[in-house]
This record gives sequence, structure tokens and C-alpha cells, in this order.
Amino acid sequence: MTHIEQELTRHLFHLGRTIGARPAGSAANVAAAGYIARSLENAGFTVELQTYQCPMWEDLGTTLEVGGVAVPVGANPFSLPCDVQAPTVAAATLAELQALPMRGQVAVLYGQVAATPLAPKAWPWKGEHDAAIVAALEQGAPEAVLMVQTHVATLARLIEDPDLALASATVPAEVGLLLVRQPGVPVRLRISSRRGTGSAWNVIGRRGSHDEPRVMLCAHFDTKIDTPGASDNAAGVAVLLALAEMLGAHHLGIGLEVVAFNGEEYLPAGAAEYIRQCSADLEAIVAVLNFDGVGQWLAPNSITLVDGSSAFAEVLERLMRRYPGVVWVAPWLESDHGFFALRGVPAVAFSAADRQPLEHTHADTVDWVSPFRLREAAMLGAEIVAALQGKHPAWTRAPRGQEETGEGEALPAKHRSSQPGGQAPTGRRSSP
Repeated sequence: MTHIEQELTRHLFHLGRTIGARPAGSAANVAAAGYIARSLENAGFTVELQTYQCPMWEDLGTTLEVGGVAVPVGANPFSLPCDVQAPTVAAATLAELQALPMRGQVAVLYGQVAATPLAPKAWPWKGEHDAAIVAALEQGAPEAVLMVQTHVATLARLIEDPDLALASATVPAEVGLLLVRQPGVPVRLRISSRRGTGSAWNVIGRRGSHDEPRVMLCAHFDTKIDTPGASDNAAGVAVLLALAEMLGAHHLGIGLEVVAFNGEEYLPAGAAEYIRQCSADLEAIVAVLNFDGVGQWLAPNSITLVDGSSAFAEVLERLMRRYPGVVWVAPWLESDHGFFALRGVPAVAFSAADRQPLEHTHADTVDWVSPFRLREAAMLGAEIVAALQGKHPAWTRAPRGQEETGEGEALPAKHRSSQPGGQAPTGRRSSP
């Protein structure tokens, strides 16, 4: 194992194993912020902790009985507390849900209405389908909601919305089968939970001033409530810190800003807060490089360019030829870099070509992360930074032809991305 792989593994293990689950506002999240701040200071960066308020939620105990028999269940983050005894009604499609009489019942959602996590009401990229599901639930006013997980023997929570005033939980597929096969079966759902507001921090390391041209390197360090978050996203933070250590030892011909964002997993709250506080400085950013989900053993690393010039795309194409294990994917916005791309800042998003189904579950452990793949992402990131030395923000920005994104923001054609090498694009997550 090379020296850089050892450093990457050290950061990965500390965040993903020693600290573990680190949702925004939790004590573990604070510990992760402190570790990142110390690492950046040791690398020679001036560190700022950018504070903001975030939603907090705590599960104090959840049980579900079906016909008097206890079955596995997990309360959805930000669920209201409840102690409900009621029959069930079930829906697999949006049309079924909209026609379902839910008042006084426990609504069971499966199939198409539970195929992916339900986008929060405030999620900037939510689709019409998710918005319609939320509207149907709010109008139907069930006693509680049970979401059925698609995969057997896993429990990735399917509603995570601090703005949704419903009691809800997720059950594994085998419990969903039990519920759907017995229409109207009586259930008792008890959720003891507490939700409120807490504090969170973005950790920012700087070399150079705000107003000089600079490259931003970023990754989010928060997780869902019950996952160690190794690939999502201790891996990305490990790359971020390794890059800070590599680049901090050199004199650069451009400013450098290293940002560990918080609160990405439920809403990109940390990125939104950064932009709120630093919007006047965005014009000086030459490019944003975001690392989210890199380094998986069973999937190649991927990159894409969102809202960048053709000249910048050509540089990325040239650099990618040195890394045959990295693939180009279609532009995607659903992480911290999206907030910058929507404001005209060129963004290079690093991730994995095929996201593993273990993400957002307790099984997202360090065993699934490859030190070699982490080093590959770090070295490519370093070469991109080197290629941007002496560049002005105008060089990386595309001409400002405008297309509507559907979210009240303007985005240039094709998300302003070229397709280096003519490689076929592949998809990326469309919900949080």
C-alpha cells in the first residue's frame, strides 16, 4: 500500500469506523467536524467553522405489531411520535394512493410509490411524482404511514422530511409482503421520537483570499441516522483531506478552498448556507470539485462536468486518458456541487458509475471501499487542480445561453456539459 493510500485509509477508518454514523447536529457529527478541522490546520490551511441551524431528530424507540405479532420496523427520520392502532390500507401506484381512503387507517405504500426515497418537500430537485405522493398523504391524513423497502433484508428509510407532519416508518420487503397479503390487517405502531433544531458546521480551509481566483474542493461529511457512511461519504472526505495534505505542501498559482459540507443527506443545507454567506465571492471560483461516493470496490469511479466551458471539458478529456478506470457520466446535480452549478460555477462531480444499494444503510462499511480507487480519485483531482493553475474564472465558464431547469433557476443547455471521448452517459441518483 502506497503512502497516500495509507493516509486515505486512515481518514476513511476514523470517520467511517471510529466515529461512525454522524447525522447533522449529532455529537458524532461535531466530532467529525473537529477531526476535519484539525487535519486541515495540520496541512497548513486557515480554518473557519461556518455555523448554521439544522433540523435534529432522535429515535427513542419504535415497534410494530401486525396482528399482535412484533415485526421489524424503523421509524423514518423526522417522523412525529405516535401510538396508533388501526387497520391498514395499501397502494402501489400514485393513482391508487390518490383514490385511497386513509383517514383513520395506516397507509401502506409499496411498489411505484415506495421505489425510491421520497424527496423532502424542500428538496430543490424533487419531481412531480414525489410532490404528488406528499400531497396525497397530506390530504388523506392517515393515522400513520408504513413505507415498504424494495430490497429484502434491508432497511433504508424511505421518508426523511423535517417539514412533513406525519408519523411514518419503513419496513423491510418481507414485512411489506405480510401487510399487502392481508388487506385491512390491524397493526399497532409506536414511535417515540423527538425532533427540533440544533447546530451544524461547514468546515472551511483556505489558502489565499476570497476575491482571488480559487479552486474549491469539497465533500460532505454527514450521514443518514443509522449508517457508518463509509462510501457515502467518509470516502469523499478522505480524498478531500488527502488532497489538502498533498496540495498544502506546494506553492500554487491559484487560491485553494477546501470545504467539508454538512447536512447534505437530507437537504444540501450546508451548501445552501455557504452560498447565503458567501454569494458575493462565487465569481472568483474557477471550478468546484465535489467528491461524493467515490472509491467503491465494485464500481468504477466516475466524473462529469456541469456548467463548464468546452475548453475545460477538453482538459478533463485529456486528463481522463491517464485514468482508464474512470468513466464519464451524464451531468447530475443532486449533491453539494449542484448549488454552485445552478449559479454558473463550473462543477466537476466525482462519484461512482453505479451506486451500491448498501448506501444509506448500516451495511455501508469501510469493507466496501477500495484504497486504490480512493487514490485514483485523489490523483485525478490533483491533476485537475494543476491544470487550472493561472486560469481565470472566465476560462472555465460556458457562454450564458439559458434554459429553464424547472426549479426557478436558469441552466444552460445539457446542464452545460460536454461528453469527453464520446463515452455513453450513465445515470446517477435522482433523490436524496
